[in-house]
Amino acid sequence: MTKTFFHKIIYSGYYISYLLSERYIHDQKKKNNIAVNFVKYNNKLVLKKLKKENVKNISILLPHCIQNYDCKYKITSNIENCIRCKKCKIYKFLEFKEKYNVDVKIATGGTLARLYLKKQRPDFIIAVACKRDLISGIYDAFSQNVYGIFNRIVDSPCINTDIDLDKVEEILKKLYCEEWSIWKIQG
Repeated sequence: MTKTFFHKIIYSGYYISYLLSERYIHDQKKKNNIAVNFVKYNNKLVLKKLKKENVKNISILLPHCIQNYDCKYKITSNIENCIRCKKCKIYKFLEFKEKYNVDVKIATGGTLARLYLKKQRPDFIIAVACKRDLISGIYDAFSQNVYGIFNRIVDSPCINTDIDLDKVEEILKKLYCEEWSIWKIQG
C-alpha cells in the first residue's frame, strides 16, 4: 500500500465524517472540530511534501465573499479591478501579488475553483474559503498542494467575510524561506 493511497483513505474518512456531522450532529463545536482537524492534517501533509519539491508557481484562491458586498468594482473576473479603497482586504492580496509574485484568483464557487486548479496546475495553492467549501475543495484536489485557511463569517455567510492576513503572509514567507528546518508547522 502506497503512502498516497493511505493518505487518500484518511482524507476520505475525514470528509465522510464531516459530511455526516453536517447532517446528524447538532453540536456546532463538534462539527468544527472535524473540519479543523481535517484542515490541520491536510496542511501538515502539504508542508511536509513541499520539503521534497521545488515550488515556483504559487496561487492564492479566494472566495468572492471577502470583497465588500456594496463595492461597485467587482473583482470576480479580475482582481486588478480593485481600487484599493481598503473597505475590504482585497487590496492586501494585490500587495501580496506584487511582493511575492503570486497569482491571485477569485472563485465564485467550487466549480470555478476546481476548473482553475485543473487548468493552471500551480505547484502550491493557498485556498481560503468557508468550512464546507474548503473541505470539499481540498478533498477534490487531493493530489495537489492545497494549503487551507478558513475565512471568518462576520455577519452572515457569503457576505463581507473576513480573512486572517497574517496566516496567509506567514505561509508566503515560509514558501520563500530557504531553510525548511526553521518552519514551525502550526496548521
